[in-house]
Amino acid sequence: MKRKLLIFIIAALTLCLLITLALFLDGERKTLAPVSGQTAETPGHAPLPASGPSAEETAETSEESAPLPTGEPQYGARQLELTADTNAVAFHALFDENYYTDYTFPAGTALTLTAGEKIVSLYIVFGTYPGEWTLTAGGTQQLCGRDGYLHEFVALASPSATVEIALSAEKAVMIRDIYAFSEGYLPSFVQTWQTLEGGADILVFSTHYDDELLFFGGLIPYYSAVRGARVQVAYMTSNYLTDFSNYRFRPHEALNGLWIAGTHFYPVTNEVPDYECTSYWDAVSNYGEDQFVEFQVEQIRRFKPLVVVTQAEDGEYGHGAHILTALSVERAVEAAADPAQFPASAERYGVWDTPKTYLHYYGDPDEITWLSYEMPAEALGWKSPFQTAQEAYRQHMTQQQWEGFYVYGFFHPYDCHRMGLYRSLVGPDEAKNDLLEHVSRERFPFE
Repeated sequence: MKRKLLIFIIAALTLCLLITLALFLDGERKTLAPVSGQTAETPGHAPLPASGPSAEETAETSEESAPLPTGEPQYGARQLELTADTNAVAFHALFDENYYTDYTFPAGTALTLTAGEKIVSLYIVFGTYPGEWTLTAGGTQQLCGRDGYLHEFVALASPSATVEIALSAEKAVMIRDIYAFSEGYLPSFVQTWQTLEGGADILVFSTHYDDELLFFGGLIPYYSAVRGARVQVAYMTSNYLTDFSNYRFRPHEALNGLWIAGTHFYPVTNEVPDYECTSYWDAVSNYGEDQFVEFQVEQIRRFKPLVVVTQAEDGEYGHGAHILTALSVERAVEAAADPAQFPASAERYGVWDTPKTYLHYYGDPDEITWLSYEMPAEALGWKSPFQTAQEAYRQHMTQQQWEGFYVYGFFHPYDCHRMGLYRSLVGPDEAKNDLLEHVSRERFPFE
């Protein structure tokens, strides 16, 4: 008896499951059935009637069956294959997408480039400052090189399959790579730099290419990309002028790093060599006491920043040039407001009294302004500013050999999150978490 009852219960349960399954499949079939006017291959996307829908059709059409907007297609630019009217060595160096190879053209060289279709834009990586050069395409001449960029992007006024580049007649010019593109969105590696002439929110004085990432960490990504602030970087020394063979690539590494970090304002560089300085007085013997100050005063007057940021008074790990940079900035922010000091730049740009000046971990611990770089941001591809700074530092390929150099995080002696307010026209920080606290361009306008 018990066995028969068990068999009956199992059979009843099986029947219930079969009925439920049948009802489910029937519902799915109805859901996927084509709506009137559609085909089964395009569910939910009704074609537009030739003369527009009638009132009855409009009333019966559900939101799900409404047509999708069609709009213009979005597409990326194609990188075009180029040929040049020059010898084989130059050809391979120009188009191998490797800035460790190059070719130096004599002064006054005219170089003709040809592609299989119209060139809409060019991106040229120069190995030396090119000076002014002329681009001719489609019967139109464009004067280029006026901004002094090593990485220069040019949109052609008249797209053409053949372009001529006439280099400076005054000096030889080194070119590392040339890229040509069709119409469309440019690849992310193409750097479309801008020149900022005034109105910087933050002016960063970095002694060397990469100090702005090592010791300031996510400052540039956070304020440039996340906050949308105008961040200008000024380097106090030039590795372009240094004798070490691999250091001639460091300006390219700096530009690549800054581009990833999110500032698209071309950096300025104090054109003096990078010397090894074991102390402050060693740095003074190499650079003098006023050379750094004069350069900094000129940049402060030119860019008229709301905030100046620079390195630690002790040079972080005692680097003499770092110390000279910091102590020079302390003099420069005072001198930039005085027309009697360095009058040449005062006459050119006017004077400027910087509202706030910060030094890396300056002051007492309870006065430190702590910057947060850890929150992922959409503007950075959902990476944090700190992670972005790490990625930017990896562009400094020549520096990866040094184990002790990396973007310094929390609890490190050179922690990049710690800034100290050295000088202020607006009183002390209150929240102590924002360099731009209490300052704005409305409060400190410039002509």
